[in-house]
Amino acid sequence: MSAVKVRVRGIYATALTLLLSERFTIVEPSEVIQARLGLPPIEGPADVNVYDRADRHGVVVEGVRSAVEEVVAFLREALPLALFLPAEVRPKSSSPLRGAAALLSRFEAEFPRPAKDFLDQVRAKVVPTLPGHHLLKTVDPARVDEVEGKCAHSELAEEGRKLWEELVGPGYAPGKTVTVWHLKAGEPPIRQTGEILERSGGSIVLRRRFGPGGTYDGLGLPKEPGDYGLFELHLDRWWGRRQYFRADGTPIGEIYNIHTPPELLPEGIRYLDLELDVVRIGEEFRLLDQEILEEKVAAGLIPAALAQRAREVAEDLIRGAYG
Repeated sequence: MSAVKVRVRGIYATALTLLLSERFTIVEPSEVIQARLGLPPIEGPADVNVYDRADRHGVVVEGVRSAVEEVVAFLREALPLALFLPAEVRPKSSSPLRGAAALLSRFEAEFPRPAKDFLDQVRAKVVPTLPGHHLLKTVDPARVDEVEGKCAHSELAEEGRKLWEELVGPGYAPGKTVTVWHLKAGEPPIRQTGEILERSGGSIVLRRRFGPGGTYDGLGLPKEPGDYGLFELHLDRWWGRRQYFRADGTPIGEIYNIHTPPELLPEGIRYLDLELDVVRIGEEFRLLDQEILEEKVAAGLIPAALAQRAREVAEDLIRGAYG
């Protein structure tokens, strides 16, 4: 057991505390966490604080540098599908270490949907948990708590589906315009918009229009007046298909962008780009941006487990494994 003391708060508290308690001393656990996990009410101060990011799609890990590095190393191993990126230290004015930033460290974790799903499974070991619990918690934590508090175990799947339709579904009706947040490890996100043509089961199709001028990335073909595209996403797949057409419907080509399974949220569709693209023009397939992926893995921006999954998905696409 490490001597490092960790304080955990936020929507991931149950799952992260359960994981961290295997190695570290948990201090100042909430009364709810004490009851769920059988932890004693140990007082602080903490060497490391773990709490939600402002957007709730991950956490901040900050505190004494050596302790933070030990906790982040543990979490990287426990959550191989999450990103942990170093961030600027922002000590609070009340912190006794505010004048000694060199002694502090801060990481910001990004939990793409596979990481959230894994944390759902961890939480479900100790308390009834809706499918998509942590994803829904980013939208309305109080409503999720309310539903789970009165939901029988046999009802969890159906109640989770109904709650998603209540909190998120109305924004995804055909004809609605939605934002797509294309996250890039170590870079600002790319924001795009599209009109929903179809939502069926776990699939969604968007229509996008393009202005003339320039070329299509990956295809190397010019943009012409009236061009449009169809953007196909599947909640259970690690890729999105982008099909491009001329104004008269003539196909230009298609690109399979490899990314984590998408999250449909009130603020838009969200996923983490895994850099690799498979381009198809006619019957020819080409794999793009392998060097970018390898550079980001070497720099510690994309974890090895996500990179390996990206390579496997690309190989399957080129072989035609997805039909």
